[in-house]
Amino acid sequence: SINGNGGGGAANGGADSATVDPATTALVSSDVSTRSQAANRDYGVPLFGALVADRPFAATESGFAGQPSDGLAQLDASHRLTAASQDAPNGNVVQTALVDTSRGGRFTLALGFGQTLQAAVGTATASARAPFERTRARYLDTWRAYDASLRPPPDDLRVPGQSPAAVRSAYWLSANVVKASEDKTFPGAIVAGLASPWGQAVSAGDAPGGLPVYFGSYREVFARDLYEAFTGLLADGDVATARAATRFLFERQQLPSGEIPRNSLVNGRSAPDTGGDQLDESSYPILMALQSGLDRDAALYRDHVRPAADFVVAHGPSFGVERWEEQSGFSPSTIAAEIAGLVAAARIADQNGDPARARIYRATADDFQRSVRGWTVTTSGPYGTGRYFIRVAKTGDPDAAISYNLGNGSIAADQRAVVDAGFLELTRLGELPAGDADVVGSLPVVDAVIARGTPSGTGYYRYGTSAPGSEDGYGDCWVADSTSCAPDGKPWPTGNVGSGHPWPLLSSERGEQQLQTGDRGGAAAQLAAMLGFAGGVGLVPEQDWEDPALAASPFGTDPTTASIGFVDGQPAGSADPLTWAQAATARLIQDVGTGRVIEQPAAVRDRYVTHGPPAAAPLTVTAPAGGTEVAGATTTVGGTTAPGATVDVASSPTETGGPTAVVETTADASGAFSVSAPTPFGTDAITVAATTAAGATGHAQVTVVSDFVAGTTVLDLTDPSGDDNGPGTYAYPTAADFHAGAFDIQRFQVIDAGTSVFLRLQVRDLSPTFGSPLGAQLVDVFVRDPAKTATSTAPPFASRSYSIAPGSAWTSRLEVQGFAAPVFVDAGGASLGAVSVSASAVSRFITVIVPKAALGQPAPGWIFTVVLTGQDGFSGDQARGFAPTAQPFLFGVCAPDGTAAVCAADPATVPKAMDVLTPAGVDQATELDPTRGPVTIQGVAVP
Repeated sequence: SINGNGGGGAANGGADSATVDPATTALVSSDVSTRSQAANRDYGVPLFGALVADRPFAATESGFAGQPSDGLAQLDASHRLTAASQDAPNGNVVQTALVDTSRGGRFTLALGFGQTLQAAVGTATASARAPFERTRARYLDTWRAYDASLRPPPDDLRVPGQSPAAVRSAYWLSANVVKASEDKTFPGAIVAGLASPWGQAVSAGDAPGGLPVYFGSYREVFARDLYEAFTGLLADGDVATARAATRFLFERQQLPSGEIPRNSLVNGRSAPDTGGDQLDESSYPILMALQSGLDRDAALYRDHVRPAADFVVAHGPSFGVERWEEQSGFSPSTIAAEIAGLVAAARIADQNGDPARARIYRATADDFQRSVRGWTVTTSGPYGTGRYFIRVAKTGDPDAAISYNLGNGSIAADQRAVVDAGFLELTRLGELPAGDADVVGSLPVVDAVIARGTPSGTGYYRYGTSAPGSEDGYGDCWVADSTSCAPDGKPWPTGNVGSGHPWPLLSSERGEQQLQTGDRGGAAAQLAAMLGFAGGVGLVPEQDWEDPALAASPFGTDPTTASIGFVDGQPAGSADPLTWAQAATARLIQDVGTGRVIEQPAAVRDRYVTHGPPAAAPLTVTAPAGGTEVAGATTTVGGTTAPGATVDVASSPTETGGPTAVVETTADASGAFSVSAPTPFGTDAITVAATTAAGATGHAQVTVVSDFVAGTTVLDLTDPSGDDNGPGTYAYPTAADFHAGAFDIQRFQVIDAGTSVFLRLQVRDLSPTFGSPLGAQLVDVFVRDPAKTATSTAPPFASRSYSIAPGSAWTSRLEVQGFAAPVFVDAGGASLGAVSVSASAVSRFITVIVPKAALGQPAPGWIFTVVLTGQDGFSGDQARGFAPTAQPFLFGVCAPDGTAAVCAADPATVPKAMDVLTPAGVDQATELDPTRGPVTIQGVAVP
């Protein structure tokens, strides 16, 4: 495949072509299409790739993979090229050439790229004509010059089983991998990995939405991974790239709400797999700004750092999923990132003349630091003394008997039995002393439950329980594990189930904990394990195999199930290298050499460890009551605290994503305070911080819903409760993740807010699901602007099994869910730009903020068609499927005793619509009944 959009032809996502340049005999493959499912990949260009030698090829062949024209097939059959075809248009192409060795067996090949055939051939030819050694030397000189600018590794580092020279080599390799992972067009865009894990098992034949597939995989920018790369840059002294990475996150990737998204393309715009919320990814960039020396950039603070910190204050400590992107709840590692980010934000706010926000940020961080044990340390666990940090407490009560499924085909377990070592972030970031009793007491539990010995050293799973083989499920299959995968060695993407394996980067985190307790030898042993886990030239993978050796499957085995062959203690089949792992290697080498965690943020350590955490100030908010509705544009915030304390109030519109407003007052001699705070339309998080003259801090937060509309309501519709059953028979999936009312539309609003239009859909229940505030629902809004002529009646995918009524034919369509980027396209499928999405469990509204310049001015005669169903990221059409009766993760067409005609319908053909808005006189059950003919859904017009 060339140009990143599939392999070509009817069986692939995108067409490639191949030819031979007659003047040079260069093999040239090309793809001039830049369209793919990645609508925001605006940096794509027509691409030609040319392969030449330093002499004309003696024979050439352009063909199609696996066909008689495939050069490899000809060599297998006849040991020579037999067809001599020069062109292979529009398919899954492969090219073969015979090098003329009559002038000697040594030759040079060069591969060049360009936007035209001539440019690609010219680049390749110029390279082939240059002496190879000179080209190689010039290339190496660029890396030597870069390395000369870095902090060198320790000269005499003692690492078990490794020579000092080998350790130094590993350091330079790690530093160079991190730098090489930066995009060359967009500075600071360091991707999570240069590899595509299990790419051999991922089909190039998918055409989502009728467009060629884009398989970005790890070659996208994930804020958490970029932070980890940043720590490696700090360790090796590349401050310039560290600053570029920080600016990339803020200036290219950050959303209007202040949130940093899960990931993006290298241009900072959303990728097809962008979706979900992770508070550590909004927190780490703030810390990066402080540590890279950007803390005095007033514009960066005003436009980026402040909105990010306000977002964390309004949504913390628990929102979205934890660092493994799978579970919601109270996570030690996520909360650690929030604390560090807010302490950094306070320092930056002080330096930019914003003392009120600095006090809010510090008070919030202090409260999280005081509370993290209560939220995440169980006292009734099944291991050891029963007291230790757990992976995640679903409700903030770590002693609650709550079970959840570990995912990826693994088991369900009580939250108290699920262990990971993410709590070590609390000590690495300087929030708890390394000798903290709960930290120290949790380490034996980690070692007993998720540590695993290998010939390369001790490795650690991301998480797991004491049940054999229950650890994780994200990795190449080992059937003996208690995960539901087969056969041994099967790549994870086939079914999205597998077996977890140790992650070398976790050895770095354990080593840094040991350094902080004075165990330099133990840290060196962790480093030795990391270097032993590396493969090839020393690249550190995401995962290592820890089970008995497994042979590679025979040649010709289906790649979706084939084992690539594994050795105990050596790389598994996932990403290799992983940028995070390489950065952690460079970091740990410097750490062990200096005897300390060199990138530990001093501002955080000084606040909580060096000087001890600040005292807690009393604080009670008596008004407004949490969860109440307020009618005006402001509300009175009142309560009590220490007499004379400074009280700062932040009001954040979490639903509509507007800026946070801050007001300040002082408690009177009795400690009472009262102040008027803005309450913009929608859900507002009101955060109150109290700070005494002695530095004690208090923190409290309430959430209210404001009905004050600062715009024009264009459409406001209600929908009956209890009709979340499609044609009257549908049933919810039986898994506990699905809450009654999650697919029951209550209200739909269109609000003209000036430069934006708010589309608001209220459901009966909007509980977070699968770790996302919008995890269950898939919402489609089809908009008809009568002034536009290009229309469509098609659903997003034919497999949704409905169409839009001709009278409601749409001119633009929006689709939102919790685990993928919003879709906003015109009737021809072209992207109309970005929209913002939020979900409030308090108001139960899903809000989509659409630029009016892209949507148009809603007015009488416009038609809105709204369809609500279930989201499923593993489904080809992103919609949850159906079975005859409800299954744990499938809707049921009918109840088990159903007798309606629709109960006999093929579940694959019923309309994927749990609830819709219907115009007057239209019955939903009739409209969605597939036994009456093709289902067409009518919209509602603006009166």
